[in-house]
Amino acid sequence: MLTELNPPQQEAIEHTEGPLLILAGAGSGKTRVLISRAAHLIHSGKANPWQILALTFTNKAAGELKSRAFALIGDEGKNIVAGTFHSILARIMRLEGLNIDIDPHFTIVDSDDRRKLIKSIIKENNIPTGIVRPAQVDWAIGQAKNSLISSYEYAEKATRDFDKIIAEIYVEYEARLKRMKGMDFDDLLIRPLQAFKKYPEFLQRLQNRFQYVLVDEFQDTNPAQYQLVREISKEHRNICVVGDDDQAIYGFRGADVSNILDFKKDWNDAKVIRLEQNYRSCKSILDVAWSVIKRNSHRHKKKLWTSREGGAQVELIITESEEDEAQRVIGYIEKEHRLEKRPYNDIALLYRTNAQSLSLEQALRGAQIPYKIVRGLRFYERKEIKDLLAYLRILVNPSDDISMLRIINYPPRSIGVALVTEIKDKARSEGYSLNQTLIEIANDPDTAPRRKKALNKFIELIDELRKLAEQNPIPYIVNEIITRVELKERLKAEEKDDITRAESKLANLNSLQMDVERYIVLNPEGTIETFLEEVSLVTEIDKLDESEPAVNLLTLHSCKGLEFKVVFVVGMEDGLLPLEPHDDSRPDISLEEERRLFYVGVTRAMDRLFLTYALNRFRWGSQGSGKPSRFISEIPSEMLQVSDMTSSGYRKYKPKQNKDYSSNTIPSASSKKLSPKSRKRTQTKKSKSSSTLSADELQKGLLVKHPKFGLGVIVKFNRNGEDSRIDIDFDDVGNKTLILKYARLEATL
Repeated sequence: MLTELNPPQQEAIEHTEGPLLILAGAGSGKTRVLISRAAHLIHSGKANPWQILALTFTNKAAGELKSRAFALIGDEGKNIVAGTFHSILARIMRLEGLNIDIDPHFTIVDSDDRRKLIKSIIKENNIPTGIVRPAQVDWAIGQAKNSLISSYEYAEKATRDFDKIIAEIYVEYEARLKRMKGMDFDDLLIRPLQAFKKYPEFLQRLQNRFQYVLVDEFQDTNPAQYQLVREISKEHRNICVVGDDDQAIYGFRGADVSNILDFKKDWNDAKVIRLEQNYRSCKSILDVAWSVIKRNSHRHKKKLWTSREGGAQVELIITESEEDEAQRVIGYIEKEHRLEKRPYNDIALLYRTNAQSLSLEQALRGAQIPYKIVRGLRFYERKEIKDLLAYLRILVNPSDDISMLRIINYPPRSIGVALVTEIKDKARSEGYSLNQTLIEIANDPDTAPRRKKALNKFIELIDELRKLAEQNPIPYIVNEIITRVELKERLKAEEKDDITRAESKLANLNSLQMDVERYIVLNPEGTIETFLEEVSLVTEIDKLDESEPAVNLLTLHSCKGLEFKVVFVVGMEDGLLPLEPHDDSRPDISLEEERRLFYVGVTRAMDRLFLTYALNRFRWGSQGSGKPSRFISEIPSEMLQVSDMTSSGYRKYKPKQNKDYSSNTIPSASSKKLSPKSRKRTQTKKSKSSSTLSADELQKGLLVKHPKFGLGVIVKFNRNGEDSRIDIDFDDVGNKTLILKYARLEATL
């Protein structure tokens, strides 16, 4: 095992005692080192498999670690405790719950349900969305929790009116979670930390159990995650963290790059090993990556190198517009596919914002090139799937108010909106769960017979399903739910005017049934609770099928951990990469993190790398001219082959040195002061309506087609000419609110 590794990798594996920081550059074989280290600990008798805790950031990474450990060391590899922070801690809290004052049957509230809960609190408290938006509250609560600031501490520190409003919502949000025995993703990290202080014997049990702690992608940890591993590792001090500060790109999620930059402050005797040999990319690609990332001032000193000398020169493609950019990229894809015999799945198109995929998708469809997008509505977030899962959640946690609201009158069962509102108001005023309250109303002699009958029928249904769940496997229960509540019949009735849409939703239900069957085969001891936990924590990357013969479309944030033979980084313009927000809503964006994001995208490429930018692009509702990204001017000209695809020809490419390399923040558009000349150059015109549908034709139930989101049904609209706002339920991506003049809608007869 050791003879197949390079010297720094060997050193990292053989250093078994004491804290260790492994600075693993992109493509340097860090997964191999992690697995080999675990194998060495077991074979040398230092630890039993179950005494090793390996924490990752995706289920995919955890699965790869365990499968490769099994291949390397046999059955013992299965007993290594490996998983994401959230999945491991959820499992621990279910096992230890009764010892640490946590109900073991808690519900995990996913990001979609968390946002809906925040929206309902805002609505019920009559807080105008013009004052505070649900997304702002969601972000603020997440930042507070990741910084270990409780709702009451947040309220005490709030001085501005805006912060006081968020504090009120935060306090109510926490109260609602407690009432429904729910935990959001942040709570899965925070509640164990709180238990460490309140129940020190709980921490001691974990310290005794896990004598070696391995942390993958350490640069992505937030304060809570680092505090967790620090506490667990404090007794034996055998903590090994692997990461790369040059790939720290999740600051917007609360990740703190200082965890890896300042590791030696907490562990002053830590050994530091650098893995700088890259096994993925050719030299020409690494040279471009290095020329940009070296300008960051807050980073560990290291430089990737490879034995793969040379390689095709990185190509910079200049185009007229985003549509032209997409067509040019198609031409290059066809060349790589037909002449170089590259499979489509070896090719990736990377972009900074999701909105950039629209023109690329249109061009790919026009050229009949298969593609897949790693983003958008995940399978488990589709309405028909969440409805069924809500029934399962209620079976294990009757106090789950979010799930109760989904199913109490779906499919319709004579429990009208007025009765649901009455139940909600009564539950809120008395501090009870919706389940407790509806049972109370059903037993109240003053309740009208019609209402009582409807409520009792629902209560009996849930009780019967719960009894069945105690004695039968999950696949049987899922089938029973579908049959007893006639879900398939309901979907057919709802989509009777669109057979294709109905078939799609029915196929999704069938897929869920197959998922449950697969789950129970792989996890014979699995329960409804463990299945729900797994689907709550699944990520988009976990579901990515890298063998599917299709071009990959991903944001730069989604591509970390992946690699492709050919990579296009599109939209290389100031304002896009680095991103410049169109308002002050993203104070967390920094130039250094944007530079790291570019570095991550570039180092996904193995053989060929293309960078593209357009002279004109439609952004923030307007068509405007742009200028090359400052990152392009940080690349020496001899490293780039420039292909000017513009009709009028472009001035010869000459990189200019930027004077603001040391700046760590990017000002929002609203805070920039432009010279008269700059103002003239960046003036934009409002676009004319791009929809064939007029405001007068808007009507509820109308089937429409969007070039990006596909088919959808209008469910609500506010008619105001070209500025009409339309709520549409799309088949593939769910509900979206669009403005008519930008929506590119067409009516489908």
